[in-house]
Amino acid sequence: MKLIKNLTTGALAVFMVMFFISCEDYLDVNVNPNAPADATENLMLSGLLGEFSYRVIGNWPARDPAYWTQQLAWNGVPPSEDNYDMTESDANSAWLYLYTHSMKNARELNERAEERGNYYYAGIAKIIHAWALSIATDLYNDIPYSEAFDPVDTPNPAYDSQEEIYEVVFQYLNDAIADFDRDPGTVTPGPDDLLYGGDIESWRQMAYTLKARFHMRLTYAPGNSAEDRAQNALNALASGFQGPEYDADFQYENAPGAQNPWWQYTMGVWDDRDQLSNHYVELLKEMNDPRIHVQMRPIDAEYPDSIAYVGHVNGAEGIGSDNVSRIGEFYNAAGAPLNWISYAEAKFIEAEAVFLTQGAGAADPIYREAVEASMERLDVASHAYVEDGEVEEYLATLPSLTEVDDPYEAIMVQKYIANFLSHEVYNDWRRTGYPELELAVDPVIDMIPRRFPYPLTEWQNNPQNVADTGVPLGFDSMTYRVWWDTQ
Repeated sequence: MKLIKNLTTGALAVFMVMFFISCEDYLDVNVNPNAPADATENLMLSGLLGEFSYRVIGNWPARDPAYWTQQLAWNGVPPSEDNYDMTESDANSAWLYLYTHSMKNARELNERAEERGNYYYAGIAKIIHAWALSIATDLYNDIPYSEAFDPVDTPNPAYDSQEEIYEVVFQYLNDAIADFDRDPGTVTPGPDDLLYGGDIESWRQMAYTLKARFHMRLTYAPGNSAEDRAQNALNALASGFQGPEYDADFQYENAPGAQNPWWQYTMGVWDDRDQLSNHYVELLKEMNDPRIHVQMRPIDAEYPDSIAYVGHVNGAEGIGSDNVSRIGEFYNAAGAPLNWISYAEAKFIEAEAVFLTQGAGAADPIYREAVEASMERLDVASHAYVEDGEVEEYLATLPSLTEVDDPYEAIMVQKYIANFLSHEVYNDWRRTGYPELELAVDPVIDMIPRRFPYPLTEWQNNPQNVADTGVPLGFDSMTYRVWWDTQ
């Protein structure tokens, strides 16, 4: 069973001191870092999980794509990433967080744990490494990997193809699962596991669920069969999340420096800028979706008799923070947990995979289970603005997938809602084309970005290898698709 965890300020301080230091000194993977302190696995694990959660799951890889997929909008003065004004300098941070803060630290934990025979730690480290690697290649396409972590011998690492990178991702997940089946060694995770509290079965199920996610990522990659990848995903899900109790929720607390990253970004930093997109608000209104009451705050919250949800048009001039709905407290209260991946997402993966292999009729009951799991996760029925029976009514009025014009779109739009603020929304949109989106106002390029630009640090420190990818400097770089993005 998943352990319900409450991070203490002390525990958060551990990973902040261990891993939030010297970020200014590490501008990319090619800079030779100082030798790490002789830390034990428990301290390294806390730091790794804290960094990955704050710097990756709740940071750049999710924030800018939330604009581009029109869940959030920049309610300030243009230009911004909201109308695709993203530069190579802007791309530095995500690269740094993925390589130095996540993959490098995961590799060090894995190596240390394997040397000492503490295989549960090694398995967790491999999962984080695989996950960070997948996000890096999903954002940038071809990236340094095979030569990336030896800056002395290879200061200018070559770029590996995304196809090769995904082979490594799957291998890391398979190896992690194998580690969980080994003798755990003399030291095992406990409170230092800030996600699952040392519950290795939850980590095992997460690894299988990630495998399913990544198989679906490659459904339309060149040389791949959508049906075969979907079947592989179903095979993995048989050992994936078996219920909502396995949801990967990283708990934050309302204490200085320990708050939820969405709170720090939208309430503590840009409290008048990053708010709900008009596209998203109007979608939930049109669908009469009760999740609207949890995912966003009404603009007149003090007067519940006149609830009003209002979004901002992506790319348009700001209209004042009091005139646009903010993210709901479920997601960005200072002490709210941050979800990494959920049982609800696993059910949507299953629904799509069954649709691709068996058709709409077979997928329909799973699709309904997925929607229900999403609503139960948000505890929609207990919200003060939701009438008794509204959730049941919504589920009952969902037409069968056999009766809608485009059952694939129906599945992916519901997943889009369920995965609110997840970086996975951007991957699904690029992969399937759902939901249908429109260009932001006054865009700097004539399409919604398909990728991040390569970071300025790579152009400065590894210029020949990044130039050899064929992706240019400038805004046009965002029009180049990653390998699996073919729809």
